[in-house]
Amino acid sequence: MSRLFFALLAASAVMLAQNTIGLHGKVTDPQGNSVPGAQVQLFGQDSTPLVKVSTPDSGLYSFEGLSSGNLLVEVQKDGFRTTTVNVMVERGSTKELNVSLQVEGVKQQVTVTASGVAQLENEISKALSVVDVEEIQARNATQLADVIRYTPGLQIRNGGGIGQFTSFRVRGLRPDATAVLVDGLRFRDGSTPQSDASSFIETLNFVNSSRVEVLRGSGSSLYGTNAVGGAINVVTSQGGGARHSEFQAEAGNMGLYRGRLTQSGGAFRDRLKYSGGLLALNVTKGIDGNDATRNNGGQGFVKYELTPRMSISNRIWGSDDFLQLNNGPTVAFIPAANIPATGVILGIPLPEDQKAILVAGGTPNYGNATYVPHRDHPNNRRSSWSFTNATIFKHALSDNANWQASFQRVHTNRIFESWTGAPLALNYGNYVGDVDTFDIHLTDQVKPWLRLTGGYEFERERYIDHLDNNKPAPGRVISGLNVPQRANAGYFASQFSLLGQRLQISLSGRAQGFSLSAPTLDAVGATNVYSGVSISGPPKALTGDVSVAYFIPKSNTKLRAHMGNAYRAPSLYERFGGGFYTTPATGLIGFTPYGQPALAPDRYNSVDGGLDQYFFKEKLRASLTYFYTRIVQITAFDSSGSVVNAASDRFGRTAGYFVGPGGISRGFELGLEARPTRTLTMNGSYTYTNADSDRDVVVTGFYKVFGTAAHTATLAATKQWTNRLDTTFTLFRSGVHYWNTFAVNRARAFEIPGYTNAGLMVSYAIFKGEEKQVRLYTKIDNVFNRRYYEQGYLAAGPAAVAGLRYSF
Repeated sequence: MSRLFFALLAASAVMLAQNTIGLHGKVTDPQGNSVPGAQVQLFGQDSTPLVKVSTPDSGLYSFEGLSSGNLLVEVQKDGFRTTTVNVMVERGSTKELNVSLQVEGVKQQVTVTASGVAQLENEISKALSVVDVEEIQARNATQLADVIRYTPGLQIRNGGGIGQFTSFRVRGLRPDATAVLVDGLRFRDGSTPQSDASSFIETLNFVNSSRVEVLRGSGSSLYGTNAVGGAINVVTSQGGGARHSEFQAEAGNMGLYRGRLTQSGGAFRDRLKYSGGLLALNVTKGIDGNDATRNNGGQGFVKYELTPRMSISNRIWGSDDFLQLNNGPTVAFIPAANIPATGVILGIPLPEDQKAILVAGGTPNYGNATYVPHRDHPNNRRSSWSFTNATIFKHALSDNANWQASFQRVHTNRIFESWTGAPLALNYGNYVGDVDTFDIHLTDQVKPWLRLTGGYEFERERYIDHLDNNKPAPGRVISGLNVPQRANAGYFASQFSLLGQRLQISLSGRAQGFSLSAPTLDAVGATNVYSGVSISGPPKALTGDVSVAYFIPKSNTKLRAHMGNAYRAPSLYERFGGGFYTTPATGLIGFTPYGQPALAPDRYNSVDGGLDQYFFKEKLRASLTYFYTRIVQITAFDSSGSVVNAASDRFGRTAGYFVGPGGISRGFELGLEARPTRTLTMNGSYTYTNADSDRDVVVTGFYKVFGTAAHTATLAATKQWTNRLDTTFTLFRSGVHYWNTFAVNRARAFEIPGYTNAGLMVSYAIFKGEEKQVRLYTKIDNVFNRRYYEQGYLAAGPAAVAGLRYSF
């Protein structure tokens, strides 16, 4: 591997003396007048921004020292439609490209997630949505879950407010079936039960990102494990240009305080580009007055162009978090007469005033309640740290070929502490994960109509835990686990642009193998059930993907189809983990191993197809997609004793993981983007999802997927009333969803009613200059004060914040 790296580096060194070219032009409005302050950005064949300039009063721009080949030009200016253009530049020449900006119409943006390289809207052959920084700030979205909430096909679930457990599902699939990427590189927690990003979704906040791209549909051939339902790619701000800073501070009810500071710019004639941001989020009360959460984090990027063809960059993102957790919803206190003996149970929460009586030790009036919503637990808390750092070296070997080498480390650490039992004892769990990834790949524009990519990826993963219930002897249990694993993958991707670029065909494939070292297992007060077990890695994973798009210029229509297979590798926790559990009938704390060393990867086959249609001179874009996903097999967890029980299980487990049955998820997504006037932008979606499992493993006789609503709809509209006053209105509607818990000696399904949440953001610029701006704003979520519950957790009532944003 090292020999290959240095061989390519040596090849790069002898190719520095290349003839370079220039690109210049003028940015104008529809009347032909110059547009000052427009941001003109170039994207090269390696998918990252090359350079960015801002136009002066003349509207002129100029780039020098560029390499020849295909370039994507993106032009942005407040009040105008973002426009992208594909331009071919040749060696020894200077190209002129004039761009006329339109005041109306939906944005045309450069994206990278669908194929791993920069593409225009009409070149994308998969279902993809983009949320840029302009929309993020218009909605004042603070967390990643808030940023992507209005994306078609995606459902967000939150368990009790800011900082509390948050999950998302794409197209009805489990949360672990979607990969989270940072600048195209996987972010996943090696110590979480499914070795995905789910444990940190609620702590991934908006700090210093330029946009978020959401790919829907299988993506394992491009992005490996977890990219089953799709991938969410957070793109770090690349910096460059004149120095620019922004300071934001806000405060709200429930004891919320948030501060954010960013700065970006360039130096040495923009050969050095940088950006960075810091965030401090503090919630002192939360929904029930005792749900404190804290998040301090930073995100940064620096890139230096060694030559016009060679660059090295480094990106970091980390956070330090604290959270007071609640007890989950339960049926333990509900009178048995309130629970129907059969069928799905209608979820009727115990009223909050009666819950307060129960928490205080009194006897509430249960009425017809069928469950007790989540309760305060001031002695239950979580501390966590996450840090990811990536270094990337890029070099253009020629006008048509470039290579890239990257190394990324993701380090995560979570500590759970809860005082339980009589006498009180500290139930302690520490989970640590490290995932190191080295990737090297080569991209070659073989022909103007054919681009090929091939690469190799090496991943080293380690899971460590330390569990201690701190109970008096002889009931004390201490358990420690240390498991390393390695994976090697080879992959390829090809992009065909035919018939004058109207026909786009993408092919990709990946082969990944695993090798597992013997785990180190230590246990006191519990038996090491994995001692002497033959250890081997999971079976190899082979995935492939094909997508096709055809653009019809006359009707402004794009037809697309996509199919592929995908996988999720079983986590080290699923294979060897264990933990403490509470017996529902007695409330006693016990310890059991959960892992099954012989687990195989989860496997999925999926197809989707649809069309993107522009109307009214591109003022409206409608997207319709039908999707069908067949889950071949999936890792499941059983605590009912119907599958995993001590009498028949090889390891004597009372609960744990096993190779479970598959299922089907199908439905359709409708997305709308509109900019009917210069001052109004609108986004809306509707998704229908029908997701079922093949077997009733969790609840006897129930096949629906828990946590997934059949119907969801969203709307976001931003209106600029004057040069200083903006408003944004949001609406989210979820149909009924299902939740499961232990009720009257067996697992039961509960139907949770649907809900509607509306929000309003009002922003006013008290000072607005050429380079500086001071803006005051206020935002109210759940503005109509609708009381609703998600999976048994009470959602916040009207949540108001007021803040200031200073750009300079």
